[in-house]
Amino acid sequence: MPNTQLVQIMIVEDHPAVIHGLCGFLDTVSKFKVVGVAKSVEEARRFMQNNIVDLVIMDIRLEAGNGIDLTEEFSNLYPDLAILIYSGQSDVELVRRARNAGARGYLLKGADIQVIHQAIEIIMAGGIYLDPDLPEKPKPILPGEKLTPSEEIVMRLFAQWMTNQEICLQLKIKLSTVKTHRNNIMWKLGINNTPELYREAIRRYGNPDVEGTRS
Repeated sequence: MPNTQLVQIMIVEDHPAVIHGLCGFLDTVSKFKVVGVAKSVEEARRFMQNNIVDLVIMDIRLEAGNGIDLTEEFSNLYPDLAILIYSGQSDVELVRRARNAGARGYLLKGADIQVIHQAIEIIMAGGIYLDPDLPEKPKPILPGEKLTPSEEIVMRLFAQWMTNQEICLQLKIKLSTVKTHRNNIMWKLGINNTPELYREAIRRYGNPDVEGTRS
């Protein structure tokens, strides 16, 4: 995302103090705009149906539901939506579930404002962000361990410099499915941004611009 583009943000959180703190910080950044606050799952659903949102900052524990289930729901309904989990819970299993649900990042409550800013910048640029203060992080797959067959197909197309949209058309699958595979590949391999993703794909499967590289 270009640095000049306005990021429209919804906060999904039921603690007034946390909402106040986040809004206070986000309002100081000219390109961040809080367009809505939802204190429950239903409020969040209604807001998404009627407004344009680029980023959701999502708590896990919510009234009548939880943020991980809502993350999965939103990821399927709104493929271009970025979701940053913002939670006081640091359990590695929750981080894994958030990843599998489609979250692009996981941030612990109490993080410095510079860290919050950095996390938003990274995920809005297509990267993945994990709070450096997490006591344990999901491990990258071991060297030689294979991606799933579907992930490997997608990764091979990234090695051909294809975009998400081009892969979607090539494989005749939903854009949201491509983005889920991309997200899972990046989390599994410890890849933080799009340039790293393309470099790793080319390292594995060869550079289409250079004759003689492996296929």
